[in-house]
Amino acid sequence: MLKKMIATGEEQVGKFASQLLNNDSFMAALQKTVNAAVEAKGIAMRNVQLALSSLNVPTAEDVKKLEGKIEDLERVFETLSVRISDLAKKNGREPPADS
Repeated sequence: MLKKMIATGEEQVGKFASQLLNNDSFMAALQKTVNAAVEAKGIAMRNVQLALSSLNVPTAEDVKKLEGKIEDLERVFETLSVRISDLAKKNGREPPADS
């Protein structure tokens, strides 16, 4: 009997959900609510970034930018190290030790 009640309840909830999803007014209100929530989140994120910036605290985006620059510098350093080593070998010298 309990299983039958649960099945009937699930069926009724399914019908109700279907009716809501087919209701243009409900869907418009839902879309408006979701859009407002997304906009509010964007405003909140901008405000947090402004607050962190005014406190001279780096944001996650600032850290990512710095990580990218560090990776670029590491590649340049690696290229220069290889070139210096090649030039040292070419001139018959011992290449400088890595520090």
